[in-house]
Amino acid sequence: MAKYANWAEFERNVPLAYKEGATAEAFRGGMQGIAPAGMSVREERVSNYRRGVEGKADIIVERYKRAMFE
Repeated sequence: MAKYANWAEFERNVPLAYKEGATAEAFRGGMQGIAPAGMSVREERVSNYRRGVEGKADIIVERYKRAMFE
């Protein structure tokens, strides 16, 4: 995660970075990079990841704020 100078910058940029970085293709590529020789990532896992991250970019900052600050 990038470093941000203040909360406003964090709040503005994290959803954009999340949308760009949290993709099924990125997940597949990362998992394929650590897969044992001759094996590949199950498509079901990629589909589950896709469903798990869709639409969450807008709420990720709010959840982070609740988890980290009083």
